[in-house]
Amino acid sequence: MASTDLHRQIARYRALVHVAATLARSVRTEELVRSVHREARTLFTAPLTLLATRTPDGGWATRTLEGDTSVNERVQPRDDGLLERVLDGKLRLENDLEAYLHREQLPVFRLNADSGRPITRSWMGVPLRPDSAPPSVLSVQSDVSGAFTPEDLEFLELLGVHVSVALENAALHERVEHEARTDPLTGLLNRRAFTAQVGAALAGSHAATLVVMDVQDFKVINDTHGHHVGDEVLRGLGAALVALAAGSGHVFRLGGDEFAALLPGDQDAARQRVKVFLSDMQTRAWPTPEAPHVNVGLAGALLDDTLSDWVRRADHRMYAAKRQRVHLLGG
Repeated sequence: MASTDLHRQIARYRALVHVAATLARSVRTEELVRSVHREARTLFTAPLTLLATRTPDGGWATRTLEGDTSVNERVQPRDDGLLERVLDGKLRLENDLEAYLHREQLPVFRLNADSGRPITRSWMGVPLRPDSAPPSVLSVQSDVSGAFTPEDLEFLELLGVHVSVALENAALHERVEHEARTDPLTGLLNRRAFTAQVGAALAGSHAATLVVMDVQDFKVINDTHGHHVGDEVLRGLGAALVALAAGSGHVFRLGGDEFAALLPGDQDAARQRVKVFLSDMQTRAWPTPEAPHVNVGLAGALLDDTLSDWVRRADHRMYAAKRQRVHLLGG
């Protein structure tokens, strides 16, 4: 009997090593969350797993997995509950959840209430607290009373350590990737992201319009008011571009005072959106006596365009607007 238990434990530890290796390969948070749910099945006989992450308002963003069905839900903030008790160190394993809830006078609510599954009778949960992410709880649940043992809890805690490290690594990877694609001054996408997005638009089947722009006499703004004011102008222009692309489109800072937008639809539709953008520029607060004058060029993609062709055509129209000291040209 002891030999059988030893072999079972060794097999389970091997399974945990495999799970840890699988989680370590997940470099995106969404991919990692799917792996956590999938791999938990190899360690526990439990029909339902839960990963809950604390939201800024004190509630929870939850994902439950039952069989092959995954459900995302939001839980409102509350003073006391199972998840809160896990974070506080008051709860880890309960094999008669109904009796526990009644004894502790905790209000009952069910995630994925429309699933039709039996109520949870056995429940385990461990905290996940990677330094770079909000507190989370990993839980496995069963509709059978007495389903879990202290050994199960030990393995869930070990799994939780690996999940915490993997979550931290995924968050770091995503942050580095975001920084590599983002302009630090304005928060817009940068030239690297611009090249990728424009290339994807050319390869796609939907109409798109490229909008490029710069600020007329931007050097004069820097020389007259100082570079800190120039930076404020660029940040304000970035904010106006975010409004331009709201709901659809991408906006970029290409460098210096050069910006771009990639808008869905044909050139006429883009022109109308740009006119709204130019009007919005006049109503915004600026650190200079007047709103900056931007020069804009529009170009729709042609059938045989390369990325360079498309950008060059939009640039040509922008520089024509710059020479004529007008806001907008687009053939």
